[in-house]
Amino acid sequence: MFNSLTIRGGPASLVWGYRPVAVLTTWRITKADGGWKLTATLAARDKWQVEQAAKLKELLFTAPRDKGRWCWELQQVDVGTNELRAILGQPLN
Repeated sequence: MFNSLTIRGGPASLVWGYRPVAVLTTWRITKADGGWKLTATLAARDKWQVEQAAKLKELLFTAPRDKGRWCWELQQVDVGTNELRAILGQPLN
C-alpha cells in the first residue's frame, strides 16, 4: 500500500491497561522499511511503569483522531528525560 508514511500529532499518551504512564506533547510516527517508529516529546512520565509495561508487552500508544483514536502496541521503547523513541507493532483497531 504505502512505501513510506508520516503521521504527526499533538497531545497523546502511553497507557498500561487503563492507566496513563506517559503524557506526550507532540509525536511523529513514520513507516519505512516495513516498520513503524514513534518519536515523541514527553510532558510527564513514570519511567518505571513505562519500562515494566514494555517488558510485559502491555504498553499502548494512543492519540485522538477524527472520529476515534490511533492505537499501537509498543514492541520496544527507549525513554529519556524529555524524549521517547519506540518501535511499534501494526496499528490496532
